[in-house]
Amino acid sequence: MRMKAILFTIALVFAGWNVITNGINVRSVAIVVMVLVCLAMNVYNERQKQKAREDAEAAIREKEEIRMIRAEARRRQGRKNRRKK
Repeated sequence: MRMKAILFTIALVFAGWNVITNGINVRSVAIVVMVLVCLAMNVYNERQKQKAREDAEAAIREKEEIRMIRAEARRRQGRKNRRKK
């Protein structure tokens, strides 16, 4: 993620330098727009990946909680059976 940030910073600096040296024309504006669109797409994709990871982690946590509840129920049942004998 850090490398992507560095690369996008370089791209933005290049786009700004291009506008400064060549002035505002169709090509320099197209470069700036292309860099900004790529940045927006990258941010969107990162957020989608993060959401998918969080959903997967939540599902794993839920399964772990269910496993712990069942284990506790088995322990309690075992204690009741020992007391009856």
